[in-house]
Amino acid sequence: MNSTTSDVEGRPPGKTQSLSRFHPRAAAQPDGEQEPQAGGDLKSKEGSWVQTPSGLRPPPSSSRSTGFPAFPKVVVPRREAASPDPELSDKILLPDSHAAPRIPAWLLKETALAFKAGLVVIFLVAAIIAFKSGEYRGRIVGLREVKPAAAAAPALPPADFPEELLPALNTALRLLREGENLEALESLNKMLASHPKVPSLHFATAIAALQAGYPREAGRLADASIKGGFRVSDSWALKAAIAASQTRGPSAEQETLLKKAISSDPMNPSPFIELASLLRYQGRNDAAAGLLESAAFRLNPADAQTVVETTKAVLAVDVAGNLAPLSEPMGIPAKDIPNAYSEMKRGNFENAATILRFCRNQTAPDLFDYLVNDPALRKFTSRPELKEFH
Repeated sequence: MNSTTSDVEGRPPGKTQSLSRFHPRAAAQPDGEQEPQAGGDLKSKEGSWVQTPSGLRPPPSSSRSTGFPAFPKVVVPRREAASPDPELSDKILLPDSHAAPRIPAWLLKETALAFKAGLVVIFLVAAIIAFKSGEYRGRIVGLREVKPAAAAAPALPPADFPEELLPALNTALRLLREGENLEALESLNKMLASHPKVPSLHFATAIAALQAGYPREAGRLADASIKGGFRVSDSWALKAAIAASQTRGPSAEQETLLKKAISSDPMNPSPFIELASLLRYQGRNDAAAGLLESAAFRLNPADAQTVVETTKAVLAVDVAGNLAPLSEPMGIPAKDIPNAYSEMKRGNFENAATILRFCRNQTAPDLFDYLVNDPALRKFTSRPELKEFH
């Protein structure tokens, strides 16, 4: 039997070379390092083949049960995460549990738009609040005395209206007639603050407040007038007018208030007329006709406005001494009656009678009879041309 030489005792060169790549320590040895030589005994380091009487055997290890040599565990060191590629940053997220997730660009854009819209809404709301606050402050400044006056409903029996206060009241009412509502309101407020118990002053101030555009203040003043027993029926009717100014059409509240006005003074014709107008808006013409007939029973036979204007014109002829120029009759009492009076003073009684006949045909009989019996005209009742008028 041919013997084979070996460079290691008991290990054939070919065998050792063919198994060296499966040696469990061979893979871990750096280049140039020699494999340790086994001694003559049967003991060997872990990972070396063992010489037994029956030949070479693999080293004692857990891989013997499977029939395969045991491979070493290879530990790969963890690589540091490189900086992300800017072009891929929106698409790839590094697997780093501590890194904050990126917010998509579209979400940032939508959030910015929503924030801008919120700022616009906040600005608009602030502007509206500022406008309303300024309007309210303006009302308070313009009516700084209205609330104390409205709250000053007299707790004691009403006092007589002082005579020295009448000129100031007349001035305020003239301002109302001329449309200077705010000036009239300020003047009436001052009078009401100093004379809270005089009659009708709450009512007059309420009218001024309504015409100046302050319905709430007008309502408070009307309530104070009712509470004090001043112009109660007219104050209820005024509250109906206040309610009408705050709605676009007739309402049940207005009808209720006007009925209260009628019940508080059934001799006052004004609430009957106002209620009839309200019912006509509702198409209740039969009921409106009945109310107008009731109002006619309560009206003064002479129209107060026409009486005042005509009487002032007749008085001007006497005071100024200027006779009105002769003109064609117009059918307007405030024009025709003074012209007829001027003709009487000139001695032209036939011309005066012609003017009076034309005026009589154009004027309500009760009103004409009242006007033609003016003290200035009655001085000529003895003239035969004028007998028919007296």
